[in-house]
Amino acid sequence: MATINEKVKLALRISHNLLDAEISDVITSARLELKRAGVNSETAEGNSENVETAIKTYALAYYASDVKDAERYQESFKYQCDCLRKSYPQETEDV
Repeated sequence: MATINEKVKLALRISHNLLDAEISDVITSARLELKRAGVNSETAEGNSENVETAIKTYALAYYASDVKDAERYQESFKYQCDCLRKSYPQETEDV
């Protein structure tokens, strides 16, 4: 089974290992952005198909060479964040 790093590289059409550390940082940033958008931590840190798709979309926006493509991917990522936020239970604080 492929790792999220391998899946992101495939989505980006990258076959070498030169950007592995940077891609790993982008994946971390995507997960943090999911949390910032209100997706609960367990979901954002998970490997569901929806989360992985959102991470790949975030990476595609990050690496897009065309501004219009980057904007399109950013809008898609925002939509995916919203759907993930609404689809999974929110964390509750212990009082």
